[in-house]
Amino acid sequence: MNIDIDTLTEAWINAKAREKAANEYRLNLETQIIDILGAKPEGSETHALSSGHKVTITGKMTYSADMPTLMAICAALPEQYRPIKTKTELDQTGAKYLRTNMPEIWSQIAPAITMKPAKTSIEIK
Repeated sequence: MNIDIDTLTEAWINAKAREKAANEYRLNLETQIIDILGAKPEGSETHALSSGHKVTITGKMTYSADMPTLMAICAALPEQYRPIKTKTELDQTGAKYLRTNMPEIWSQIAPAITMKPAKTSIEIK
């Protein structure tokens, strides 16, 4: 069976619409469940239902900071009480630049870098 690109494109658009509708429906159900069972602002609570299912509702808070201010305040605190961490990670943009534009430097760092294909995506408008 040979399907043409227009048929595949239309099928993809329809599938995407069904996916969006299903996601909106699921999120609405989650809201209704939370309205009935309640939620902690932070932390988890598990509810055993008469059906045998267990529902765990997890409340989360996001934290952000004015880092210069926080660092100034934390300078006066003992180190173990400073809620600051430094994360060292690969600069992917910089690595891509070196790979493309500076192969002599790339060849030096390449043994320490693993590259693998990510999911290829499409967009249809």
